[in-house]
Amino acid sequence: MEVSNSKRYHFLDFIRGLAVWLMVYFHFFYDLNQFQFVSINFQRDPFWFYLPRLIVTLFLFAVGLSMSISHKGPIRRRPYFKRLSKIGIGALIISFSTYFMFPKSWVYFGTLHCIFFCTILITPLRHRYFLSFVAACIILTLEVIGYDIPFWTMQHASMDYIPLFPWVAVCLLGIFAKYLKVHKIPMPENKLTKLFIVPGKHAFIIYIIHQPILFSSVYLFHKIVSK
Repeated sequence: MEVSNSKRYHFLDFIRGLAVWLMVYFHFFYDLNQFQFVSINFQRDPFWFYLPRLIVTLFLFAVGLSMSISHKGPIRRRPYFKRLSKIGIGALIISFSTYFMFPKSWVYFGTLHCIFFCTILITPLRHRYFLSFVAACIILTLEVIGYDIPFWTMQHASMDYIPLFPWVAVCLLGIFAKYLKVHKIPMPENKLTKLFIVPGKHAFIIYIIHQPILFSSVYLFHKIVSK
């Protein structure tokens, strides 16, 4: 979810922009690994294991914070459903494209799918800051003690699987962050912060197009050097 252009908070865009750059960085090396330019064990190397989880955390935190900021009173239905539809279509694009490109590990419930359903779930809680905080703490506590909240899974190992639980807790913490006014943290206006704020304003479209561009570029380079 995005904040209306009439009132944007640079801190929120900075969070999204940081997530975008980390995502591009991760997928670049993921693609290099696919074509054996590098050798990375994404499950056993701590850095590469936790990096995508940090990226998802940043995106989902921004979703909760943005939801609480964007709809101060009643839900503005037109922008709400427009953005929700955009996210849903993006999730379907990811599923269909990965199904044909990577049939053994296609994405059936990835980051965008999670954002879509999290947005719906947290809508009634967007201004219930303490209830959101308590709910997040309960969900995270259950996760820490090893209790798995049942959620839909398929037999194959997806390359991007982000279940609603416990990840919705991050969105709920984003709502609580609105109460703490973290979105009003001042951001210095310089070239460095703009490197994050600008892509943060266009996070969705970058999310959709970056991997096809990266993958095709690495693929073409692989073809060239393999001759």
